[in-house]
Amino acid sequence: MVLEKLNDWPSPKTTKYLVILGIILSIFIFLIMAYFFLLSGFPVSFTESQLSFSGSKMKEYYSITDINYYRIVETLDYAYMVGYGTFAFSLALILSRKFEVGSFWNNSGHLIAILGVIAACCDATENLFILLMLTDPTGFPDIWAIIHSSFALIKMILLCICIGWAIVAAITLLITRILGTKR
Repeated sequence: MVLEKLNDWPSPKTTKYLVILGIILSIFIFLIMAYFFLLSGFPVSFTESQLSFSGSKMKEYYSITDINYYRIVETLDYAYMVGYGTFAFSLALILSRKFEVGSFWNNSGHLIAILGVIAACCDATENLFILLMLTDPTGFPDIWAIIHSSFALIKMILLCICIGWAIVAAITLLITRILGTKR
């Protein structure tokens, strides 16, 4: 299997650096994004707008938003994607490598690492449509909002799978250590 390469690559040392980099970058960029989001006056939460599936709602939101500040938020989001994508990828590898090579947890962790990267790619596509909508905030084609929300939904589902897997894998590791059983 191609994913077996993830047992060795990137190296454990590099993977630890990546998880730290992902955490720092995500937190730092999120704080800056939150500041500009507040300045933009965008009327609803990220989640509510991402899952609106409605061009008319997005046009309404944009009509009362400072588009220049909001465009900064959406541009910074690309750096945030790198942060959380790196974190999801490296955390899944760190956890999966604690299990026996070829085991369910080891193999599923490799898949989860890739899903974290795919989630960030879906987010990038989602943002592309947001930036397209911002070129004409009240006149863009409604289909762009539907496409934007579709990629947002896929991203959220993938991230929930990644987070859920990491929690269950960490609990499994803890239990096996307590009980002294094989992983």
